[in-house]
Amino acid sequence: MKTKKADILTAALAVACAFGASQADAQVEQAHPRGSRVDGRWMSHPVIDRSEFKEGHVRPHSWVRDSLASSAAAVQPQARSGPGGFWPIDMQTAYGINSISGLPTLAGGLTAGGAGITVAIVDAYDAPNVLADLNAFSTQFGLPKMNTAGTTPCSPAFTKVNQTGGPTVPAYDSGWEVEISLDVQWVHAIAPCANILLVEAKSSSSTNLLAALDYADSHAQVVSMSWGGGESRGESSRDQLFQSLNVVYIASSGDTGGIVEWPSVSKNVLAVGGTNLPVSSTTGGLGTGAETAWNGSGGGCTKAQEPEPSAETVIHYPVTCTGRGVPDVAASGGPNSAVAVYVSKQGGYFHVYGTSLACPMWAGIIAIADAQRKAAGKTTLTYTNLADLYSAYTNSYSSNFTDITSGRAGGNTAVIGWDFATGLGTPKTASLVPYLISAP
Repeated sequence: MKTKKADILTAALAVACAFGASQADAQVEQAHPRGSRVDGRWMSHPVIDRSEFKEGHVRPHSWVRDSLASSAAAVQPQARSGPGGFWPIDMQTAYGINSISGLPTLAGGLTAGGAGITVAIVDAYDAPNVLADLNAFSTQFGLPKMNTAGTTPCSPAFTKVNQTGGPTVPAYDSGWEVEISLDVQWVHAIAPCANILLVEAKSSSSTNLLAALDYADSHAQVVSMSWGGGESRGESSRDQLFQSLNVVYIASSGDTGGIVEWPSVSKNVLAVGGTNLPVSSTTGGLGTGAETAWNGSGGGCTKAQEPEPSAETVIHYPVTCTGRGVPDVAASGGPNSAVAVYVSKQGGYFHVYGTSLACPMWAGIIAIADAQRKAAGKTTLTYTNLADLYSAYTNSYSSNFTDITSGRAGGNTAVIGWDFATGLGTPKTASLVPYLISAP
């Protein structure tokens, strides 16, 4: 199966330069002016300014929450003793991860899944302090430290390589450092026992990121990609890049509501949109109430040549669409439920959000299911298991997913059932993970 990469990578790169120059990207340009914007009641800024993007490059889908938008906004909740923003316990509780049976327990109500599974994170440029920062994050929140023998209940491994698997790291970029830190820390928060392989591309060009992808899926069972670019003509020819056996590919759907981006639109990739979780008025962490669509969540009907996957034929698009609809699923990605991310080189903790958060959290969920499948003597999930998520929808929707029915993302509205803002919705992992374990 791996020989296909050498056969099609050259052809894929020949058309990849269309990223950043498409009509979709032109729309992103308008929606993302340089500097901060008001996102709900928050002032926020993207980790990479749109003005810095170049043709042939992709962009990370993460934002930093700066401050309340105005004095008229609701009072910011009193933070707990520690960093502001959502903590691992908030996300594990929100999605039932600490209620999954069979997982070892950690202090403070956390559970530790994913043992024996490797999650590859593909990003651009170098985060020089990534391991030290990940271990500081782990100490703060009671998670197992990486590359530390004898820890309880597991000793997960962290590895950082360049796009060809070598030790020479690429250049530093402060925006991508935030993205990398978000990705590694929040895979670890969801699946604390999973190994993490960080593959750093030489630049944010699609050429280099696809080369990094080629290395990543040869050494992992789950691949997380929190970046994307506009659709391009002939993009369906690149679907074969996401067909390594027993590997699940996951991509963020974007940070501009109503816009479809690649690679999340590939029929072989699990596309993840974003929501806002309810916030406690006293702690600033998880509150009570409804989860809603985030207005920046990317999604819609393909404008290029991506066919409708057979898995999606079990759903009904809310509007006419003859091709691939995205996202497939969602998780927290909005500013209300921004998470704590530690970046020592830039001063400490940030509050970060975007579908770049939802993506690695889903990677952690898949790693948990893979680990339990492995323990049961089954193979790990593969790219075709997108069908199993839609099967979970048809067989027991309310048990496996929270249907997000309010909120808008661009021109897309969250409605009952599948929609272009949040897909199937967010996971109820205490039921969904066992369902994925039982999948063929």
